[in-house]
Amino acid sequence: MIRRLGMGAAIAAASLMIALAPASAKKLMNIGYATSDAHPYGTFMNTFAERFTNLTGGEIKVKVHCCFKMGGEQDMFKKLQLGTLDGTLIAQNNAGPFYPKIDLLVLPYMLQSYEHAIKVVDGPVGQKIWGDMPKEAGVHLVKISLVSFRHVYNTKKAINNIADFAPLKYRVPKNVVMVDTYKAFGSDPVPMAWSETLTAVQTGTVDGGDLPIDVIYAQKFHEVAKHVAMTGHFALAPPFFVSDRFMQKLTPAQKETMQMAADIAAAAAREHTLAGLAGVKKKLIASGVKFTEPDKKPFISAAAKVHDAFAAKRGAAYVELIKAINDAAN
Repeated sequence: MIRRLGMGAAIAAASLMIALAPASAKKLMNIGYATSDAHPYGTFMNTFAERFTNLTGGEIKVKVHCCFKMGGEQDMFKKLQLGTLDGTLIAQNNAGPFYPKIDLLVLPYMLQSYEHAIKVVDGPVGQKIWGDMPKEAGVHLVKISLVSFRHVYNTKKAINNIADFAPLKYRVPKNVVMVDTYKAFGSDPVPMAWSETLTAVQTGTVDGGDLPIDVIYAQKFHEVAKHVAMTGHFALAPPFFVSDRFMQKLTPAQKETMQMAADIAAAAAREHTLAGLAGVKKKLIASGVKFTEPDKKPFISAAAKVHDAFAAKRGAAYVELIKAINDAAN
C-alpha cells in the first residue's frame, strides 16, 4: 500500500534532498562535429573535452560526437540555438546564414596569410565581429580552433589558370558570399550541404569544390578527385560554438575554465594542422593527385569585386570591419 505524504511532510522531504545534494552538481556537455576523428577538428574537440572535464574536477563531463552523428554543420548550429546540443565545431561559412557578420571571415582572400588570420581571430578585430553573437544568434563563439586555406579539387582536369577553372561544375557551401565568389570567378556553382558533398563528387553530380588539403585527404576526396589547384581563395577558420542555454548553466569560474580548455585545444589543433600539411601533400601525390599552381592575380582581381559588392550591400559597419581586418595585416 502506497502512503501519500501530507504537504508538510513533502516539503520536509524536499528540503532534506536539497541539503544532501552535492555543492556543485555535475553537468553533461554534448559537443559534435562532422569530420573524421583523425582530423585536427578531432584534435580540438577531444583535447577540449579532456581538459575541460579535468580542469573542472569532473564537475563538467564532456561527451564528443564525431562524424556527422549530430547532423550536418548547419543542423548542429540550429541545435545550439534550440539548446538540444551544447557545443559544435563547424566551418565559419556554415554559421553565416545565422549570423551574417561571420561572413567577413568568408570573403575570398580577406585573410591574406596564416599570420594575418591568427592576428584577426585572436585579437580585438575578431571580438568586434562576433561580440554580438550571443544576443543576436543565441550562440557564443568561444575560440577559432585553427586556420588553413581552401584549394580547388576536381575530377576532370588540371587547372592552370582561371580560364581552366570556369567551365567546371563546383559544389559550394550554402553561403551567399561563397556562391557569389564562384560566380565572380566565372563558374555556375551548386550550393550543397557538406554532408552530401563526397557522394556528389563520386557520382559526378559536381566536378569538384574546394577544401583544405588535409580535409581532402581525411575525408577521402582524393580517391576520386585527382586534380588540386592551389588557389587558397578561402580561409577555413572553424569556430568552436557553445549554446547560450548551456553557457547560462555555468558559474563564472567554469566559464573561465572553458576558455582555458578551448585555448589549449586550439593550440593543439593548430599545431596538428601546420605539422600535417606537408606530409598530407606527399601522401596525396603518392595516391596519384596532381597539383597545379595557377596565377592568383585574376582570382584576386575578381575577389575584389566581391568585396566591393559585399560592403555596398551590407553597409557602413561592414566597411569599417573590412578596414580593420586589412589594417591588421600591417
